[in-house]
Amino acid sequence: MISARIPYVYRMHHMEEGHEQMGQPMKSVVDNDRIKRWLDAQGYRVEYYELSWVGLWGNILLDFSVRGEHDEYLVVRGTERGSHPNVQHDLLEDCCNAWNRDYEGPAAYVQSSEEGLVFRTLLVVNCQGGMDDDQFDRLMKYAMAGSDGFLGFAQGQLSKIRMA
Repeated sequence: MISARIPYVYRMHHMEEGHEQMGQPMKSVVDNDRIKRWLDAQGYRVEYYELSWVGLWGNILLDFSVRGEHDEYLVVRGTERGSHPNVQHDLLEDCCNAWNRDYEGPAAYVQSSEEGLVFRTLLVVNCQGGMDDDQFDRLMKYAMAGSDGFLGFAQGQLSKIRMA
């Protein structure tokens, strides 16, 4: 069961093919090979599993993939390690809704698992027009930091509520 607001697709603006301006950085396709090269260059250890590059970053299991009919979407999903009791569903959902309302970045939601409830994040970006290396680097860091930022935000919210 998924709850909380699911995000809209973020769209990257790009110049139409054939209208590039001189001096603009070269745009390259976003694919699984490029994702892997970037992760390797950052020193992250990942494994290829079910069409995604998956790795642990802090307390978050992140997976990076390209999806869509033409592999035009970069999809970054984060899953919190650990779980919360099912009775905390409304509380966890409130954390997600507060994040989604007040912050740009990966959308947050709560998902039921066999172990209980887990926080999840999702960022989807249309990369059909390609990206230069600087854009891609910023996007990947943004996706990772956003997932980490949400978990920090949620932990802070839960701590405040528990102390009250």
